[in-house]
Amino acid sequence: MESTLHCVPADPNAAREAPTPLLFIASPEWTKGEKAGEKFKALIGYAKAQGFSSLLLDLDPPGVKEAKSLGNILSLMEEDMVKTLRNPPAEVGPMPFPPALVAYGRMCLVAEAYASSHPLSALQLVNPPLSIHRAAEWDPEMFRGAESPPEFDFEAQFPVRVVWTSDALAEQAGKQVPWYEVHRIEYQREDLADMALDRYQWKDMDQGAEDAIGWFEQEAGLGGEVLEEIHGSAARTGSTVPAGTFPPWFTDAYSFARDGSKKMPITLCETDLQERFIRGSGPGGQAINKLATNVELVHLPTGTRITCQATRSRPQNREIARRLMSQKLEYLIKKDWAFFGAGNAMYSPSVLQSKWDKARRKKRNRQKKQRRRTVNAE
Repeated sequence: MESTLHCVPADPNAAREAPTPLLFIASPEWTKGEKAGEKFKALIGYAKAQGFSSLLLDLDPPGVKEAKSLGNILSLMEEDMVKTLRNPPAEVGPMPFPPALVAYGRMCLVAEAYASSHPLSALQLVNPPLSIHRAAEWDPEMFRGAESPPEFDFEAQFPVRVVWTSDALAEQAGKQVPWYEVHRIEYQREDLADMALDRYQWKDMDQGAEDAIGWFEQEAGLGGEVLEEIHGSAARTGSTVPAGTFPPWFTDAYSFARDGSKKMPITLCETDLQERFIRGSGPGGQAINKLATNVELVHLPTGTRITCQATRSRPQNREIARRLMSQKLEYLIKKDWAFFGAGNAMYSPSVLQSKWDKARRKKRNRQKKQRRRTVNAE
């Protein structure tokens, strides 16, 4: 047997068009004989209906069964993965953007090995091994050999999240694994982001399909907007400025976040900012009312003003104010763009616009549900 790569095309009747493919990986030896199409059946079906094409990669590199250590196994799988993706079969063809990778269980180690040195648009890990050390300890026959590679410590330049199923968390609890070890990857990402991040849990893979694809669309920015909404918005606002058009103040001192950050989409130029500290008001005691912890930030070229009194700490308020300013400036740049693409954060809709669009969709869905309940009651 050899590695195979197949494509499940998007539904031609889908409301949106997502040029970034989703890549699902599996290996007969590591997924108990299940192929990618079987393991991720629910996710692939939902992705197809939402306008995503899916690549199903089943890895079985030569020599992997004879490999004497986990490090050798990972190297063989990564090399075969790179080779297969670089030379795809005719039915798959070249990829317009780096894929968004999804892996489950042991295959998350292969995904991390690949992601550490190759470009991706996003990465979702479902029930990953707690660590290479734990994987070798709990499954010595599968992760054979005394020599283990070092733990992954790369800094991802793309959106990443970890998801756990209820069964996996129950298994870790039964083994009395400390909470911080179970959520090792999440804690590492929190250190990089310097803020608390959400924990994600599914009842099972079928239940998680909508959430998984929703994250790719809304948080990772890969799905784009509904096609008629994109063109309709441009028509309503009279937007005619091509995407990628920047105002004169957007000099080399500014840049879009390389990792597609939703918190700080644009790196600010500090010399263009005017900052002052004023006393806060409202509840919070003396730490708010008698100290100048309220931060007022002005972007001089545009006159955009941000005030922040989110916490009692001035340093934290300064950081939050800059995040808000970054999001506001991104919106000012992109609000007149006539069309948005996907796969590149710079050409995706602004963070604020995405939030507003998401809120409008939720409101419409609530109204539809309310109308359905009214009709059923009658």
